[in-house]
Amino acid sequence: MTNSFSFFDPSSTSNLEDLRSRVRTLESLVARAPVPIAVAHDRECKIITANAALAELLGVASDVNISLTPPPGQEPLYRIQRSGQDIPAEELPMQYAIARRTGVSNDIEILRADGRRLYVQNDVEPLYDAQGEVCGCISVCVNLTEHKQVEEVLRESDRRKDEFLATLAHELRNPLAPLRNALEVLRIAGGDARQSARAHAIMERQLQQLVRLTDDLLDVSRITRNRIELRRERIDLRAVLQSAIDTTQPLIDAAAHVLTLDAPSAPIWVDADFTRLAQAFANLLNNAVKYTPRSGRIDVVLAASATRATVVVRDTGVGMSPEALPRIFDMFMQSAESLDRSRGGLGIGLTLARRLIELHGGAIEGESEGPGFGSTFTVELPVMAAATTPAPAPNSRRRGRGRRRILIAEDIPDAAETLRMMLDLMGHQVMVAADGIQAIALAKAFRPEIALLDIGMPRMDGCDAARAIRKELGQSVLLVAVTGWGQEEDQRRAREAGFDHHLTKPAEPSVLEALISSLPAGAT
Repeated sequence: MTNSFSFFDPSSTSNLEDLRSRVRTLESLVARAPVPIAVAHDRECKIITANAALAELLGVASDVNISLTPPPGQEPLYRIQRSGQDIPAEELPMQYAIARRTGVSNDIEILRADGRRLYVQNDVEPLYDAQGEVCGCISVCVNLTEHKQVEEVLRESDRRKDEFLATLAHELRNPLAPLRNALEVLRIAGGDARQSARAHAIMERQLQQLVRLTDDLLDVSRITRNRIELRRERIDLRAVLQSAIDTTQPLIDAAAHVLTLDAPSAPIWVDADFTRLAQAFANLLNNAVKYTPRSGRIDVVLAASATRATVVVRDTGVGMSPEALPRIFDMFMQSAESLDRSRGGLGIGLTLARRLIELHGGAIEGESEGPGFGSTFTVELPVMAAATTPAPAPNSRRRGRGRRRILIAEDIPDAAETLRMMLDLMGHQVMVAADGIQAIALAKAFRPEIALLDIGMPRMDGCDAARAIRKELGQSVLLVAVTGWGQEEDQRRAREAGFDHHLTKPAEPSVLEALISSLPAGAT
């Protein structure tokens, strides 16, 4: 025996009053149902009533006629569309179901009188009278608007992700191409010192570009997770701007731009992290250089009141459209003007600049009169009172001299060999291990003063090797992690393992020299 749900029991004992009572109950259930429901009371769908849920969805009163083909003198209270276009009257879901005596299921858009667009799944079933003729229909709706909006957000995120990856690949190829070409020049140049010097200069510039790209990506990750710590001190904002200009000067010269700096003669003191604030202004200048046609102009103006310092960076570049302005500081944002010119960039420089400036208690705004009219960025920062005593002189530390015993632990042969060659040319005694276990054995026999350990090595990682070497040699060895893992968590793990310093690859030669020189002259 098959069981099926039935609201009415078609037994012969049912009388007219029973049926009327059940109809009233059904009407009450439909009226109070949380699902939007409409009922057409005629074949032409000129009279359609909505339950409370549907009336709320449409933004109308619950006792009005919601027909889209109402009697003369009445106007529709909303519109039904597909892809932003009105559906013809004969193709409307209710009219279609009645005309073809069939159920209809489709997705539609409802445009309310207040302009709000809703995305709805709509199911319609015809209603029949006692003679089996269609006398109307019933429609049930499911509001998919939030689901649709989430889909759009995900689709836009996916599009921007693909765009970012394509841009990243492009930006990485830019320095890789001249690096490869310069290597070929070195191979075929023979003893030509002039050609070799030019190739070396090109390689150094492009390597710096690769390092900067990597550092920007890491900084974005740190900033979005609030993991950046500022090392604040009393500094002259003029010196910060000059440092940013010096950093960007090679790009300015290469593009034949003219840069002017208008700054007061007296210091403007701010409580800031010199490196991070200079990075923010360098990003603004780098942005101006990239998006200004050759032989353009960049003006930097610094002014201050009793409480605020203002820095204006103005260029004669490609400018920005009004539509792009609200999103110029968004992550991975690339305006149409910049993409059309293929000027590159990951779309994170302005994001970094804004976050670094905000971390200093400041604010930044971008303006443009439109494409082709340049851009202006205005930065405001809180200032400190004028200094009453001279700023302390930089801490001078006696540097150690002479040949040092240095252990390298690195599982990538080319990385290990180039680092060994560089330290050997500096005059140091160097031993190389290919993994953590070999590093421990060499440390016991070689007793290095400095150990440069990679973290991700086979057999035993650098952290475990550092613990073992520290246990064997104590504080007589300076442990330095030289690794591609540069997140805050990686740095924390390195500290816990006993490392004195954490450097991300590729380590700057000047930083390595400074660490080596920081050892006391009498270290053994």
